[in-house]
Amino acid sequence: MIKHRVRTVVLSAVAAGALVMGAGSAGATDLEDILEVGVKANQVAQQSQEKINKTVDQTDKLIGQYRGVLRTIEGLRIYNAQLQRQIDLQNVEMGKLSKSIKGVTEIKRQITPLMMKMVDALDEFIEHDLPIKKAERIAGIERLRELMDNPNIDASEKFRSVFELYQIESEYGRAVQAYTQKVNVGGNELEVDMLHIGRVALVYQTRDGKRSGMWDRENDQWMELDDSYLKPIRKALSVAKKEAAADTLLRLPITAPKPATMETAK
Repeated sequence: MIKHRVRTVVLSAVAAGALVMGAGSAGATDLEDILEVGVKANQVAQQSQEKINKTVDQTDKLIGQYRGVLRTIEGLRIYNAQLQRQIDLQNVEMGKLSKSIKGVTEIKRQITPLMMKMVDALDEFIEHDLPIKKAERIAGIERLRELMDNPNIDASEKFRSVFELYQIESEYGRAVQAYTQKVNVGGNELEVDMLHIGRVALVYQTRDGKRSGMWDRENDQWMELDDSYLKPIRKALSVAKKEAAADTLLRLPITAPKPATMETAK
């Protein structure tokens, strides 16, 4: 629209000039001079028109570029607004995560002393319990203490290990097992077949089957039994080893547990 208007104005000016010059020629101006002046004027007008056309083209191009920049700016504005919303949501999530981390840290501070108390309690229990695989159980406590002191082990793994050892100790109270062990009886070390029936009885018999004994809870030591227990203990060992059917009433020595005192009750 701008280009057409400018071109129209220029052409109108050229035509007007030609008319004026025509009128002047009627006043006895030389015709050739008039024609030459008209040609030159036409050339000037044509050159001016070309400059105007170039200017208009450049203006249109700049306007198109300007509009493109505006569209780009608008797109960037929308994109930045979307990014800002995402950043705001991430900040909210970071705040929640920070609170969760603080909560986990507080739980770790509370659970670590609890686990240490559980390990100490289990250690004391093993010390006063029947000496069923005692060396193996004490070794398990020592490994657990090393695990507790290891900063590279996660608290959840430490708790899992403590719970697992508690489960193993619980199984001893229900199991009937036979195994080989060395015991000290009267200052002599004997290799014996050991049998424990839960935590009710813990008895042994020498490998030659000639001597038997039991754990005396009252005196916390091994006590030899008379020969009347040789056959029942041998039979019980066979049942525990699954070498005989468990369909026989077994006669085994059982001592009464120690009565609870204020000290042991703590």
